[in-house]
Amino acid sequence: MKTNQDSRKITMMTVDDEPEIVKSIERYLRFQPQFTDVNFVRAQSVEEALARLEDENPAIIFQDINLPDGNGLQFIKQAKKKYPMIQFVVITGASDLDRAMEALSFGASDYVKKPLSMELLGQIATEALGRCERWGELLWEEYLAEEGTEEVSKER
Repeated sequence: MKTNQDSRKITMMTVDDEPEIVKSIERYLRFQPQFTDVNFVRAQSVEEALARLEDENPAIIFQDINLPDGNGLQFIKQAKKKYPMIQFVVITGASDLDRAMEALSFGASDYVKKPLSMELLGQIATEALGRCERWGELLWEEYLAEEGTEEVSKER
């Protein structure tokens, strides 16, 4: 169960069937100052990722393309329809570059090739975090504008 403190945290999910890659990503990002207040979650399959998507509400997802139970591209396509603001960063092998480009056309914001450069991954994650923060500010301003409109209409 999430606490109020957890609900203020941004959640990052890594969807990859290679546990060492997931651990490496989390280990690296945890020690970067901009990610100290991030909740990290993991999924090893498309099915698990779909379940976690509903439960965890991740803002940023590091997504492997090749998973044991399906294609990560289909997960991106499906998730972006329902949650268009999720920032997807595709993790891909060199042989999957065409599929990484396809993921970008589905709405992924960037991709990283294996073997992972943690420095590059950190830069891309920082950019994704900045986009999430800007989305949050825009949505908050929109919410406040709607609240202001309602107050005006109540006064009439």
